[in-house]
Amino acid sequence: MAASNRRWAVLGVMCLALLVTGIDGTIVNVALPSFVRELGTTSTQLQWVTDGYTIVFAGFLLVAGNTGDRLGRKPCLIGGLLIFGVGSFACSQMHSPNPLILMRGVQGLGAAFIMPATLSILTSVFTDAAERARAIAIWAGVSGLGVAIGPLTGGFLLQHFWWGSIFLVNVPVVAVTVIAAVAVVPNSRDAAAPPLDVVGTALSTTGLIALLFGIIQGPADGWGDPLIVASFIAAVVLLTAFVLWERRCPAPILEVSFFANPRFTAASVAVTLVFFAMFGSLFFVSQFLQFVMGYTPLHSGVALLPVAGVLMVAAPASAKLVARFGTKAVVAGGLVLVSLALLLFAGISADSGYGYVAAVLCIIGVGMGFAMAPATDSIMGSLPPDKAGVGSAMNDTTREIGGAMGVAVMGSVTTALYGDRLASSTTFDQLHQVNAAAADAARESVGAAAVVAGKLPAATAQALTDSANRAFVHALSVSVIVAAVVAFAGAVVAMVWLPARPTNLAEPELTALIDGAAQRLDTPVRRNLAAATLGLLADAGMSSITYNGVASRSGVATTTLQRYWTSRVDAVTAAMQEVFEAHPIPDTGDLKRDLRHYLTDLSETVSSPQGRAVIGALVAEVSRNPELDAAFRERVTGPRRAALEARLNREAERLTVPVEHAVDQIIGPVYFRSLMAGMPVDPGLIDSVLATLVRPARHAAR
Repeated sequence: MAASNRRWAVLGVMCLALLVTGIDGTIVNVALPSFVRELGTTSTQLQWVTDGYTIVFAGFLLVAGNTGDRLGRKPCLIGGLLIFGVGSFACSQMHSPNPLILMRGVQGLGAAFIMPATLSILTSVFTDAAERARAIAIWAGVSGLGVAIGPLTGGFLLQHFWWGSIFLVNVPVVAVTVIAAVAVVPNSRDAAAPPLDVVGTALSTTGLIALLFGIIQGPADGWGDPLIVASFIAAVVLLTAFVLWERRCPAPILEVSFFANPRFTAASVAVTLVFFAMFGSLFFVSQFLQFVMGYTPLHSGVALLPVAGVLMVAAPASAKLVARFGTKAVVAGGLVLVSLALLLFAGISADSGYGYVAAVLCIIGVGMGFAMAPATDSIMGSLPPDKAGVGSAMNDTTREIGGAMGVAVMGSVTTALYGDRLASSTTFDQLHQVNAAAADAARESVGAAAVVAGKLPAATAQALTDSANRAFVHALSVSVIVAAVVAFAGAVVAMVWLPARPTNLAEPELTALIDGAAQRLDTPVRRNLAAATLGLLADAGMSSITYNGVASRSGVATTTLQRYWTSRVDAVTAAMQEVFEAHPIPDTGDLKRDLRHYLTDLSETVSSPQGRAVIGALVAEVSRNPELDAAFRERVTGPRRAALEARLNREAERLTVPVEHAVDQIIGPVYFRSLMAGMPVDPGLIDSVLATLVRPARHAAR
C-alpha cells in the first residue's frame, strides 16, 4: 500500500477503534431507564454504571499513554481492544447492578489503552502540520458519530432484545477492529521513554476515585457522613501528593512542566469543561425523553441524533474557522455556544415539545464541534512528537475527567433537588401516609417513581407521575445552569490563555524583527521557522517550543524541522543567530558613522513590543536554564560581542576607554532605555553616547 494511502487507512482504523469507545460512552444513556425497570437500579447506582466506566478510564489513561510510549502504541491498542471486548461480553451477562458496575470498570480499563493509542498513532503517522490538523478534525468528528450511533443503536437493541444486547454488540466491532489494526497500523514508540512511574500512577488513580466517590455518594449518604468527608480529604491529600511527587520524580507519568505552557493548560481546561457540560447533560436528556416525554428507547435514540449530526459537521469545519479567526476565538466561541444552549435548556418544562429539545441539542453540537477539535490540536501541537502517547492520554484524561465530573456533579445536584422537591409535594405526603416504602422509593429518582406508579391505581399513579416529572424538571433546570456556568468558565480560560492564532508570525513587529534574516535565507522555510520559534518563545515561553508547536506556526513538517535543530536550545539559539546575522555590524571605515548605524538598528529592533517580549522571555529562560545560558553565550552573544570588539579594535586609538569597557558603554544605554525604562531611543541619546566614547578622527591618540 502506498505511504499516502496507508496514512489514511490508518486514520480509518483509528476512527473505528475510537467509535467502539465512543458508542459505549453514550449507548448506556438510553438504557438507564431500562436498568431502573429491569435491574432495580437506584439513582446513585445509575451514576456508578456511567462513572464506573469513566473513572477507570480516566484513572488509567496516563498509565496507558506512558505504556504505549515505552512498549509500542500498536500492542497497547490491540490489547485494549481485547480487554474492552471481554468486559463488554461480561457486562451483557450480569443480572444485578453491582456486578454490572464492576464489569463496566473492566470496559473502562480497555478503553484507557485504546483512546491514547488512537491519537498518538495519528500524530506519529501524520507528520505534516496541515494534514495532522485535518486528521484530528476527522478524528474529533468521529467521536461525534459515536454520540449519534450509541443512543440510536441502543434504542434499536432495547426495542428488540434484552438490555444486555447493548454491551454484546461491541464484541463483533472489536473483532473487526483488531483484524484491521494488525493488518495496516504501524507500530511506534518513544525510544527514550522513561520507566513507569508507579507512585504517580497510584496517587493519581486513587485520588480521582476518592474525589468522584465523594461527589457521587454524597447525596445518598449525606455530605456530613464520615466516609464522604474522609473521601474528600483523601482526594485533596492524594492529588496534592501526586503534583508534588511529579515535580521531583525523575521519570514522571505526567510532566507537570507541560502546564507551564498556557496553550497546553488552557486547551486541557477547555476540553475538560466542555465534556463536563456534555456528559452531564446527556446523562439526563435520555431520562427526560423517556420518563417525562414518554418516548420509547428507540425513539429516544433517534431524538438524540441532532447533537451528534451537528457535531460531526462542526468539528471538521473548525479547522477552517481556526485558519481564519484563530484558535482562541473558535474554542471560546464554541464554549459560549454550549453555555447558551444549556441556559436555554434550563427553561424547559414537562410540557415542552421535542422541537425545543432538538434546538438545544443542535446548539450544543455546534459548540462542542468548534471547541473540541482545535483544543485537541493545541494539546498535541504543544508537545514533542515522542511524547505523543502522554499528550494523547492527557487529552483523553481531560475528556473523561470532565465527563465523570459532569455526571457526578450534575447527578448529585439533580438527585438532591429532585428528592427535596418531590418530598415537599402533596402527592408525596398522601402516598407516604398510605405506603411509606413506595413513597421513599419514588423519592429516589424519577425512574423509580415511574416504576412505583406502575403498581398504583390509575389516579394515584398519574398524580405521582406528574409530581415526579415536575420535581425532575425543576432539578434538571438548576443542574444545567451549573453546567452552563462551567462551560462559560471554559470560554474565559480559552480567551485569556490560549494563543490567539497560529499565524502570529505575520504580525508586523515580529516580521520586522527578522526581516533582515529573510533577505539572506535560502528559502522561506528558514524564515518561517525562525519567526515561529521566536513567536512561541514570546507568547508562551521555552516549554512551548516543540516540533509540533513550531510546525503548527510555520507550516514546516516536523521531519524537516529535525534537520535544523534537535532541541529547544538549538531552536532558540538558531533563531537568534538569524536575527543577529541579519543585522551585521557595519564596517565602512568611519567608526562613528558605523556605530551610529549599529545603535539605531539595535534600538529599532529591541524597542518594538515583540522585540521586548522576545528579549524578556530570553532573559527569564537564560536565568533558569544553564544549558541555554551556556549555548547562548557561545553561539549568539559571544560571537556578537567579539564582532563588535573586532570592529572597535581597528580604531581603538579613537576610544576614550579600553575596548572591553567601550562595548558595554556603547550598547548599555540602548538596552536600559528600551527594556528597563520602556522609552524610545532618540538620535540625541545615540549622539551623546558616541560623543563621550569616540574622539573625532583628527584627535585620535597618536
